[in-house]
Amino acid sequence: MEEAILFSLLECFINAFIAYANLLFFIPKYFERKGKLVYIISIIVFFVFLFVPYYLTGLEYYLLDVISFALEFTSFILVSFLFWRVNQYELEKKRGLALSNEKLKAELLLLKSQVSPHFLFNTLNNIYSLSLEKHDHAPIMIEKLSEILRYLIYEGKKEVVPLEKEASLVKEYVALQLLKNMKGKEQIELAIEGVEQHHKIAPLILVNLAENCFKHGDINYNPNGFLQIKLTVKDDVLYFKTINSFQQNKKDVGIGITNIREQLKYSYPNMHQFEIHKELKTFEVSLTIDLL
Repeated sequence: MEEAILFSLLECFINAFIAYANLLFFIPKYFERKGKLVYIISIIVFFVFLFVPYYLTGLEYYLLDVISFALEFTSFILVSFLFWRVNQYELEKKRGLALSNEKLKAELLLLKSQVSPHFLFNTLNNIYSLSLEKHDHAPIMIEKLSEILRYLIYEGKKEVVPLEKEASLVKEYVALQLLKNMKGKEQIELAIEGVEQHHKIAPLILVNLAENCFKHGDINYNPNGFLQIKLTVKDDVLYFKTINSFQQNKKDVGIGITNIREQLKYSYPNMHQFEIHKELKTFEVSLTIDLL
């Protein structure tokens, strides 16, 4: 009985040695670096190197004959090789996912970077005009612009920010726009309700939508133009709606909305609803996000 157990353990040791030698030595040294042919030759040499002392010590008589030994040797070589192949597949899959995530993050940063150029240049032009007139609004606009730019630089790169900060950014943005000489500024409405400290959101989505209203609406030159922005949070669900007037003959540039869709797809997959309703002279956007 003891002898049988000893021989069984010895056989297990030999098989384990074959498998680990292939996995840790032959595959990385020969298969990965020098190719299949060199690997196969090295395995044949390994078989001979292992079988000769096995045969000379007389273990063939107690354990396996040459055919059985060869079959078992081949089986454990194949098993260890398949284990390596599966492991490599999983590693490549993880690398692929990591690269894909990095690509998505880079694309998201690019999308975010497209929020500010139009707004920045337009605001600077207004500040320049007010400065020439030595208007009292010029220093106030510079102060508000600096606060917005600070948010864009420091908060815009984060995955999520407190919703309170994003809501404050929308307030600052609207307040900045109100300092400009707009024909329809009296018809601009902003309402924010239900925002609590624990609420988080991906940055720059809401201000993107607010900017889109001013950029493509007619509030700047139409005395009868209007703009409404409403942010409500109820049961940890965010409801954001914008309604603005626009002129049909005005060229419709859709890159802003396209960017917003991509940001939402990245940040809130299957957790948001984004709808656009365009009528004769009214453009309405509705966004719902599950904040949990």
